[in-house]
Amino acid sequence: MPKRYESLIASLLKRPNSLNEFESKLCQIGGLFTDKESELELIKNSGIPLWYEYDKVYFRPKLTELSEESYCIIDIETNGHDPKIHQPIEIGAILYQKGKVQKTFSTFVFCEYIPQSITELTGISQEMLKDAPPIHQALEAFKLFLGDSIFVAHNVLFDFSFLSNSLNRHGFGYLYNPTLCTIKLAQATFSAPKYSLAFLNEFLGIYHSPLHRALEDSKVALEIFKYCLKKLPKNIHTSYDLLQLASSQFLKGYKKQRKTRSKNAIQKLS
Repeated sequence: MPKRYESLIASLLKRPNSLNEFESKLCQIGGLFTDKESELELIKNSGIPLWYEYDKVYFRPKLTELSEESYCIIDIETNGHDPKIHQPIEIGAILYQKGKVQKTFSTFVFCEYIPQSITELTGISQEMLKDAPPIHQALEAFKLFLGDSIFVAHNVLFDFSFLSNSLNRHGFGYLYNPTLCTIKLAQATFSAPKYSLAFLNEFLGIYHSPLHRALEDSKVALEIFKYCLKKLPKNIHTSYDLLQLASSQFLKGYKKQRKTRSKNAIQKLS
C-alpha cells in the first residue's frame, strides 16, 4: 500500500480522532496549498472505512461486528503478472454482508493482446474481449462497487496490488481498503495439507468449477471465507479482530506456538 495515509490510519488505530484533529492531519498530508474539502473528498474515495459520529472519526472495523461488516471477495484474471505492463482481463467480485451475498460484479476488460498461455489457463480468448468495456470504464465500475468494503481475496497481495496499481495508472488513485487474505485466514482457523484455492475447493467439499475464471473463483474464495468464520476463536468479535487474526504477525506467533506444542507433545511421548 502507498504511504500517503499511513500515519493517519495508524493514528485512528490507536484512538478515535476529533473531527478537527482529523481534518488538521489530513491537511498536513495534502501539503501547504491543500484545500480541506478536496482532501476530504479524496479520503472518502480512498477505500479507508471511516465512521463519523459525535464529532469524532473512527476506523470503522474497530467498532463493527463481524456480521455487520461489508466484505468484498475478489478475483481477477490478467494477461500477465506485472501491473506496470499487464492488465486485468476479467474482474469478479461478491459483496458479502450479514451472512448473505448482497450483490455481485463481473466484467471482461478489453485487451489488445492475450498470450496463448493465458488463454489455455483461463479459457479467455481475444475474441471474447472484443466488445468488452475499456479498462478505465471497467476499473471505475469496480471501484464504485468496492467502495470502502474490506478487500478479501485468496492470495490477496496479488489481486490488491494489481488492481490498486492499475487504478492509479488510469487516474483513479490507489486503493487503501483493509485487506484480508483467505489463505492466511484459513491457516489461522483450520489445518489442511495445502491451502491453494484448487485444493481447498476439493478439501472442503465445495466442488465448484470452473477455476481460473474471476467470478467463479471469487465464489470459491467466499465459501472458504464462510467456512473460516465458523471456525473462529471465541475472542474474535469485530472485523478488526478478524483482520488481526489473518495478519502475518499473528500467524508467525501462531505457527511458533503450534510448533512448540507439537515439540512438547513429542517429548512427552518419548
